[in-house]
Amino acid sequence: MKTRYMALGESFRSLAFSFRISQSYISRIIRLVLKSLSERLTPILLPPPTKENLKQIAMDFWIKWNFPNCVGAIDGKHIRIFAPGKSGSLFFNYKDFFSIVLLAIVDANCKFIFVDVGAYVKEGDSGIFNKCRISELIKTGEYFPSPEILPNSNKKLPYVHIGDEAFRLEPHMMRPYTRTEARDDYEKTVFNYRLSRARRTSENSFGLLSQVFRVFYTPISLKTETVDYLVLSSCCLHNLLRDRYLGNKGNCFYNFDTNEPPPSRNMISLSRSGGYANFEGFNVRDEFKQFFNSPQGAVEWQNHQVRQIDIN
Repeated sequence: MKTRYMALGESFRSLAFSFRISQSYISRIIRLVLKSLSERLTPILLPPPTKENLKQIAMDFWIKWNFPNCVGAIDGKHIRIFAPGKSGSLFFNYKDFFSIVLLAIVDANCKFIFVDVGAYVKEGDSGIFNKCRISELIKTGEYFPSPEILPNSNKKLPYVHIGDEAFRLEPHMMRPYTRTEARDDYEKTVFNYRLSRARRTSENSFGLLSQVFRVFYTPISLKTETVDYLVLSSCCLHNLLRDRYLGNKGNCFYNFDTNEPPPSRNMISLSRSGGYANFEGFNVRDEFKQFFNSPQGAVEWQNHQVRQIDIN
């Protein structure tokens, strides 16, 4: 029943006719199962990454998407819900519907590294990220590994997350140059292309999540607390499916070598309203830009792709 609800987004009334159970009891079953799944799967499939894991993620981003020292692509999406009772405008977004926010950091294989679910839509991507647990670890210097030398180069730069214009530019958060800046500087256009190419893993992850769990294509008629359980358990199951699809252990950190049995168009972008940039962030971004336009960091097809974008 729970699987059918997540996979198809079927209404409680339809499930009641199919299983001959009352709608109120179905809602209770779904809530209990989703809560149990999220609590049991999160430590296995969405644990806090270690510095060694982040280094492996950065290596995957360089090999697959040609962006060095990147430990995750970050983005936020609206999860459409029915208006919660007596909530006023807390869950009402600028696109004129009710939603909660899913903020996620994704690795090079479209797997979730970290998710934050349930924030109010008025806070925006950057505001939600600044209040989450990983942001607190970053401020204390306990999250990122020490800066590393870029491949085929002698430049040492910090590890970074990559995001869109909604995020604040900081030494550990890279965002693209503005369109005006990129239009007047070809090297900045190349940087924007390389960043967007790696950042699309976050968009792909949300698309894959919605394709498997079709409940996200319809407004979710659950309490906001239960919606949090639904989103969290879906992200965990998404990571498990990605590991099976990729045919390797991946980066979900689940130990498949043990004898224990393994755990058996609603996604709308948030408005772009990035905060003030950090001065050190400008320097780090310029260093990445120079690397991408140097013989050591350039890829042979990037100029052709950038010209195609300019033509279109």
